[in-house]
Amino acid sequence: MFFFVIVCHVCFLLTGLICCTRDSEGIHLSVPEDHHVCLPCEPSNSSDVIWTLRNRRVLVTRQGNYQTNQDHQHYVLSRSDLCLLQLDDSDDGEYRCNHQLVAELHVLMGHDFRVSAGWTLLLPCRGSSKPKQRWFRQREGGRREAIFTLFKNGTGKPEAKENSRLSYGNDALQIQDLQPEDAGEYLCNGILQAKVSVLSVPPEPTSIPSSSSTSPQSAVAITEVVDLKKKRNPEKVLLTAAVVGLALIVVLMVVVCVLLTSIKCRRKKKKSRLAATQELHDTELQLWSTSSAPTETMELDSCSLPEEDIHYASLGRPTWRERPVWTPTNQSQVIYSSIITRPAAED
Repeated sequence: MFFFVIVCHVCFLLTGLICCTRDSEGIHLSVPEDHHVCLPCEPSNSSDVIWTLRNRRVLVTRQGNYQTNQDHQHYVLSRSDLCLLQLDDSDDGEYRCNHQLVAELHVLMGHDFRVSAGWTLLLPCRGSSKPKQRWFRQREGGRREAIFTLFKNGTGKPEAKENSRLSYGNDALQIQDLQPEDAGEYLCNGILQAKVSVLSVPPEPTSIPSSSSTSPQSAVAITEVVDLKKKRNPEKVLLTAAVVGLALIVVLMVVVCVLLTSIKCRRKKKKSRLAATQELHDTELQLWSTSSAPTETMELDSCSLPEEDIHYASLGRPTWRERPVWTPTNQSQVIYSSIITRPAAED
């Protein structure tokens, strides 16, 4: 019973945590301008699809055979997925499919990219027409190192085990879960593609910066990191609640087990005491009281008062004595017991 309660509790909390994670985070993408990206939509029982931007602007809808599209040159609906072409800064924001958060997109301008840690960065290879792509990274003050190779057949291969976060998709090099060590200059086939800076733990702004020296791009990046930090707080709260609830259930189970063990021990002690008392009672002399009646071995003289016979017998092992050899074989064996006769009380 308690095991079933624990399983239900854990499943409920995990389900809530997964739903909360999907709805609060989605996919975080940083993509250079003029590139393209496709956003997946989870399939549903219905074929109806509604894509919205910033939870207000309706981009593409499909209801049965009827479809609407705000810009056929910019948005393409492939089954349920939404593909955005020729990205620009107006494409920044959260994208939702059927009111479920799918991705948060940040369009990078220029060649100096400032990307928040934990996001996925897409780097297309521009300026090279070769089908094979050889990607290099050069950290500040370090040497150039090969990080990824895309072969002609379309398969990709990270050059080192620590580059397992590198892959190829959306016609670009994808760096998932961006970390501070990913900062540096990125080159494709010897051509510089971007200089990447990673915002690991930026300070939270206390006020809106009014200085003209702060670029709008850096302000947007800092705001994104702060928003991401706020969105992760409900997950921590839910995880803490799950741990506390599980701990309380374990403590309750321990208390119940202790109580059941104590009750069981008490019952055993009580049974052992009753058994000892019964055994002691059986070893004592037992008293049988019988009413006076004529017997074959003795005839009582008539008297004024009736008599009462009291027989005492021991339950212990009797002591047998060997009969003499001369005893007749036809003589019956009699075991005698003590008989005390006393006058019966008058009515």
